[in-house]
Amino acid sequence: MKLPRVLFFLTLSLHVYHLNAQIKKNKEFGFSSDNDLYVSFFLDEYYTNGLELFYKKATPTKYGHFTKKIKEIRLGQKMYNPYNSDIPNVYNQDRPYAGYVYARYSERFINDKNILTIGINTGYTGKKTGAKEAQNFIHQFYDIPESEGWKTQVKQILSIGIHLDYVYNFYYKPEKKTQISLINKTTLNSIFANFSSGLAFKFHSKHYKHTSIANTSFFGTALQTNSENWVKECYWGVKSYVTYQAKDNTITGELWNNPTQKEFHIEPFVWLTDIGYYWNLERWNISYHQVFHTKKTQEISSKWIRYGTINVSYKF
Repeated sequence: MKLPRVLFFLTLSLHVYHLNAQIKKNKEFGFSSDNDLYVSFFLDEYYTNGLELFYKKATPTKYGHFTKKIKEIRLGQKMYNPYNSDIPNVYNQDRPYAGYVYARYSERFINDKNILTIGINTGYTGKKTGAKEAQNFIHQFYDIPESEGWKTQVKQILSIGIHLDYVYNFYYKPEKKTQISLINKTTLNSIFANFSSGLAFKFHSKHYKHTSIANTSFFGTALQTNSENWVKECYWGVKSYVTYQAKDNTITGELWNNPTQKEFHIEPFVWLTDIGYYWNLERWNISYHQVFHTKKTQEISSKWIRYGTINVSYKF
């Protein structure tokens, strides 16, 4: 009698596992971590660290021609310093110290050709961002002394505003290895005002299926509604765009300690390229990126600045 019972429970377990595998994953929780140490242990400059937590939920929709909607909330902290983490004299800085803490809510409307994102954001700069404390905490692991430069950081500025993103896929064939999309981004609030436009390239190997922009980790849409199935992905992705900076108060904001009354000036146009490798697994999304961009202030002498990004999320 024992063997039939074992076979029964084994069959039941396999059936439950199969049913669980077919359940749609329409929710996602994860984090994104930026740091220049992810590309070199000798870098500690400019946009030096960022951490973002996010939660998403996908639902079907019949709004216009869109078939899926993703609601998303993001909470994050970013920190900036000059060409070195410890430059206490403003006169020697090529960009100011600044922390930025924010929250974003957005709704993303999706079909196989278009992604339209509409959202609101709020945030603030200043000492209450905890950027100084976060940097000191990270530097403790590397036995780096605390920076005196944070005494000069950008003062507190409160913001509330909107952000709009639009993606249009103009080249996609499932049997081809390459997918090309147009990307546009706009952020408007009392700290940032910028407009970006460029191209996104997705390169699949022949061993994996090619997916549309409606169901891929490349654009954060790898959540399934009733009409979709999960597709395993493993690919290279490149996003390259030009940003017009109308305002960035993490650069031009008033400083706490600026006896020489030094001013910093925005570089109007910034070119950014993000090169990443992505895994879209059944329960997990993972990616690693190297990001290169031109200088954001006129005072910076370097032509290119780089940092790394790690993204990890769990789907359920």
